[in-house]
Amino acid sequence: MKPKARSATGAVLMLAIIPAVIGLLACMPVPIGDPERSRVDPDITGVWSWVDGSEIAFYAFDAYDKRTWLLTGVGMEEGESADFSGYDIENAQDLGKLLENEAVGEEGATASEVVLYKAWRTKLGGEWFMTWEGLFPHAEEEFVPKYWYVFRIQKTDENTLDLYMVDGEDDRFEEVKQTRRAYERVLKKNARDPELFSDEPLRLNRVPSEHRGFVKELAGEVIANPD
Repeated sequence: MKPKARSATGAVLMLAIIPAVIGLLACMPVPIGDPERSRVDPDITGVWSWVDGSEIAFYAFDAYDKRTWLLTGVGMEEGESADFSGYDIENAQDLGKLLENEAVGEEGATASEVVLYKAWRTKLGGEWFMTWEGLFPHAEEEFVPKYWYVFRIQKTDENTLDLYMVDGEDDRFEEVKQTRRAYERVLKKNARDPELFSDEPLRLNRVPSEHRGFVKELAGEVIANPD
């Protein structure tokens, strides 16, 4: 098989905030599943955090309707007067303290990029998959993405969500026509083969409801200060 990106976590912040940076890495040329026939999982709806070292990103899954989510990805940064070094952000309790103690704004917790995705689920080979479709504003023409992010969903527990990225460049996809049905047949047949996915998941931890307003405000920082 071709060399592949075996870790989703190493690219997650770029995946969430600047998708172009990772180019075609592990992307799929077709969406998986039909969003019109999907159903959102209420246990996923809500806000989740991703932490790696000093990097923090949040993902807000808001049910757009019964079938799909509007997914907002935002990375948190230190503002001009902020210092997060006193928090062990990989510890859920310490991250909670940061969200309680720090104010959102140019001087405190801030953000410079926000991206939006349409997200939906589909079940193949006894496993649940999630597709992320980028949403970008185009005033003069309808936007149709060229690539999609697809993950196998694994619920570790009620507060931990592991998303294993599908390797869109796996050899098993080479011989198939680039249609949704053809790619789905490969996924259905190999849904439990770890070689088709990243070794490490994009691990998301649930953000308690009392802190969700902080994340929404953080995303609002970008809208309020687009430059």
